Amino acid sequence: MAYYYTPVIVNSENGQFDVAKTDDGETVSAMPELVAGIHTLKLDRDVGRYVLDCPENQEGLSGWDLKTREEVNADYPGLIRG
Repeated sequence: MAYYYTPVIVNSENGQFDVAKTDDGETVSAMPELVAGIHTLKLDRDVGRYVLDCPENQEGLSGWDLKTREEVNADYPGLIRG
């Protein structure tokens, strides 16, 4: 599994927060590019990012930051157990 911090965007159709990516400096929805098996660990609305636990077949997209378990737990103590 890989841990990513991703940007978020508000879906104008339903008002929900979507996982996003950057495309030519613009934040756009990444929902069509997500694979099955992704787990949302946290939506941090204060910072404007998702913390995702992704299977190995999910490539990191533009604007996503790959993080280790230790880095995630440093930012969000106890979020990832084990």
